[in-house]
Amino acid sequence: MKTKQHIPWAAYSPPLLCAALLLCCILPGCSPSEATPVGKDKEAELAEVNVISVSRSRVETNLDLVGTLLPVRATTIVSDVDGIIKSFPDSDRVLRYEEQGRMVSVPLTLDIGHKVSAGDVLVQIDPVDFQLALDLSTTNLELAKRNIEELHAWKRAEEVEQLEAAMEEAQASHVLAQKDLKRGKQLLGERTISQSEYDLAVMTESKAAAALKRTNAALKMAKAGPTVQQAAVAEAAFKTAQAEVALRQEKLDKTTIHAPYDAVISDRYVAIGDRVTAMPRVEIMQIIDQQALFAQVCVPQRYQGRIKLGDMAAVTAESTNGSIPARVEFINAKVDPETRTFRVRLVIDNRGDIFKAGGFVSVSLPMASLADVVAVPLSAVTFSLGCPAVFVYDNGQVKKTPVKLGIASREMYEVRGGLSQGQMVVVGDTLLLADGMRVKRAADKRTSKTAGRPVGEAKR
Repeated sequence: MKTKQHIPWAAYSPPLLCAALLLCCILPGCSPSEATPVGKDKEAELAEVNVISVSRSRVETNLDLVGTLLPVRATTIVSDVDGIIKSFPDSDRVLRYEEQGRMVSVPLTLDIGHKVSAGDVLVQIDPVDFQLALDLSTTNLELAKRNIEELHAWKRAEEVEQLEAAMEEAQASHVLAQKDLKRGKQLLGERTISQSEYDLAVMTESKAAAALKRTNAALKMAKAGPTVQQAAVAEAAFKTAQAEVALRQEKLDKTTIHAPYDAVISDRYVAIGDRVTAMPRVEIMQIIDQQALFAQVCVPQRYQGRIKLGDMAAVTAESTNGSIPARVEFINAKVDPETRTFRVRLVIDNRGDIFKAGGFVSVSLPMASLADVVAVPLSAVTFSLGCPAVFVYDNGQVKKTPVKLGIASREMYEVRGGLSQGQMVVVGDTLLLADGMRVKRAADKRTSKTAGRPVGEAKR
């Protein structure tokens, strides 16, 4: 068996080596123009970095939270009287369908999404029973009123004259009865009449005296008018009848329920023909005021004291292209013991119907704001073992410099120590950089292609 022997390059003669090198240069892909030139520029191998000048600017830090939208005013419509739902007002929307070859239009009644104004009718409860009760109490009031009028008028002049005439007649009858009794007593002593006849004379005289007394009292009453007690009883009966009428009228009025303010119907729970009661309460519908909404957020306890009434915040939602201003109106004085947060409500002007109650929003609450401070972009800061640092650029070399940071916004860090205005720092990807590393400034490359333009100026 023959084995292949490895012949080193040194074993070949110089003419063979020259031929081999010439053949390599002729083969495709091995043209001299594509070969790596000897003495490559070292500068091309340096990493390119973006550099900015440290400046002074305004830094604002915000607390970003997720909130829930709540209506400022929400009312559940219920009935104060028991009854049957008779109707809901027709809306401006119509249901159209074809029936037996002709189009039928049926007005739709108030339902979710409909807007109502203050005073508009929301629901009508059948008023028949309440109207009958009102009619009965009105009749009783009329009777009580007539009794009062008769009591105040008391007796007419003709009635007084009749009582005076009856008084005179009673007096005459009494005088006659007294004379008969006196004569009967004398005759009884003479034994001319019997004892029974005398007793009859006594009884007649007593009746005449009683009739005289009764007629005299009636005459005095007619001339004196009604007593205080009679007037009080009549007045009480009249006021009771008035109160009954007012109560029945109020109940009748409550069969028609009106909107208390401009609102939108958010729910409707009953239909025509359903029975509603005051107790237990049966909910008819719910209305909300969409013109203003609360954005409610739960703020961690550590931020207590840093949020004040009247603070302005920015609210955003998926349906908005930008942020909407909101004002802090309520701050709960109690911290939830389970979540260790306290509720804050911000009011939003929603007259443009941008938001929907019940939805989620992002709320950005301002925590701190500093003007004219040394600041660098977030991408300029790197952290090593939790300690912040930046790479300062100086004449093609970077130096890792520890810094002391202050507050941070979405774009900037406040630098409280380690840097000064005007120094150049690297921004962007700093993970591949090391202290003392030689780099090439990316802005220098752009400047070489745009002669006459200052370093770092963007091409328009």
